[in-house]
Order: sequence, then C-alpha cells, then structure tokens
Amino acid sequence: FAIGFIVLFVIGGLSGMTHAVAPSDLQQTDTYYVVAHLHYVLFGGAIMGILAGIYYWFPKMTGRLLNERLGKVHFWLVFVGMNLTFGPMHYLGLIGMPRRVYTYQGGMGWEFWNFAATIGVFIIIASFVVFLYNVRRSMQHGEIAGNDPWDARTLEWTISSPPPHYNFAEIPRVQSREPAWDQKYGPSHLPHRVPAGAAAEEGRGTEAHDEHHDIQMPDPSFFPFLTAVGIGLLGVTLVTHWAVGVVGVIFLLWGVYGWMFEPAEERRA
Repeated sequence: FAIGFIVLFVIGGLSGMTHAVAPSDLQQTDTYYVVAHLHYVLFGGAIMGILAGIYYWFPKMTGRLLNERLGKVHFWLVFVGMNLTFGPMHYLGLIGMPRRVYTYQGGMGWEFWNFAATIGVFIIIASFVVFLYNVRRSMQHGEIAGNDPWDARTLEWTISSPPPHYNFAEIPRVQSREPAWDQKYGPSHLPHRVPAGAAAEEGRGTEAHDEHHDIQMPDPSFFPFLTAVGIGLLGVTLVTHWAVGVVGVIFLLWGVYGWMFEPAEERRA
C-alpha cells in the first residue's frame, strides 16, 4: 500500500503539472481531466496511505495480525479498481466531457470509458468488502501479533499489544533515531545513531537520561468531553444561530479551565 501510494500520487502530481501549460490547461479546465487528477492525488495520496497505516498499526491496536492473503487481494482490487475508475477520466476530459454534469447525450464518444469507470467503482467496493471481512475475521481469529511483529524502530512497539491505557509507565529513554532498536540490540546495532551533542540541534527531548521518571497520570475526567462539546457547538453555530455559539463558548471555557487546573493523581509507590 505504501508503494501504491507513491505510484498513484506521482501520477496525480504529473497530471497536475499539465495545468501549468496555458493551452492544455484551457482545454482541461472544468472537464473530467480535472476529476481524474484530483482523485489520483486524494485517493492515491490519502486513502492508500491510510490503508498502509491501518495494516501497520492494526497489530498494535488489537494484538492480532490482519490476514496477509486477504490483504494482498484487497490491495490489488483497490489498486486496479482505482486506476480503472479514474484513469480513463483523463482521456474523457481531453475529448471534452465536462464535469459537474450528471448526464450527457449519446454519440459523444464517452460511453465506453464511462462504462469502464463504472466497473472500476464496483471493483473498489468489492475491495473494501474484502477489507472489512479481513478486519472482522482477524479481530476474532487473527494470528497473535506479539508486541513487535515488524521488528520496528519506534517506541510504540516496545509496549504490549494492545497497549495499556497509560501507554508508558515511565518516560522512555531516547538516545537515537531508532529508540526501539536501541533497547533491543544496543547502540552498536544502530546504523544511523545521532552523534554526541547533535541531539539538541535535531530537537529537544532526544537526550539520554541516567534515571527514569515515572509519569503522573491524570484522574478520569469529564472536562475533555466538555471541551469537545463546546468546540462542536461552535461548529454548529455556522449553520444555526449565534446563541448556540454562546453555549459552545461556555462549555469550551468550562472544559478548558477545569482541565488545566485538574490535579494529577498522586504518584504511586
């Protein structure tokens, strides 16, 4: 999925470059060429990246691995379906099919490629049916992932899968760009260690500490919920009445104020 993201995003970027040429842009504007370009960027750049992230972090979230065979079926269906849906739209736009028009007359030369795009849509739908089945099946009967199925380099894979509510019981030590490998293999196994004294230049929080510090966890609180309600009401104000915004501000200030001054639980022995 990560490689597919690169392929589709590059295609979308290259088709976008054609809009920088005035004669071709004049022909492509408000046609299905723009629809094709936009969806290669958005679908290829967002959906494929999100799916890659789901397959990568699903073991951490659930403690189980997604089925690899179903995952490959899902990838090829969504990759082929996406290209079959939006690829022909480049040609449809170049031969004059306008966007934002829900129907068109026959005999314009657009029928075949619209039919192909429709088939592509059903392939995409089928791919997500496979994906949802894979998620449901794997959550119940998937292979146990363990804490670190990928031999990963980052700290989230050093705790249990799924993680506890507090994540880390103590502040982890970060001495390099690969802190998980640092814990597993030691400094000599890290090919890209941060040189001594360079941590401060690359960003704060990367210095090594000689002693660990427990993390103080907050008590269960309803103030974050009140803050979220206030923000939501402020958004609803845009399509309702200003009075809703007043209520939203009250909830927002109440939640933020209480959240800021809420005492942390006492440090456990």
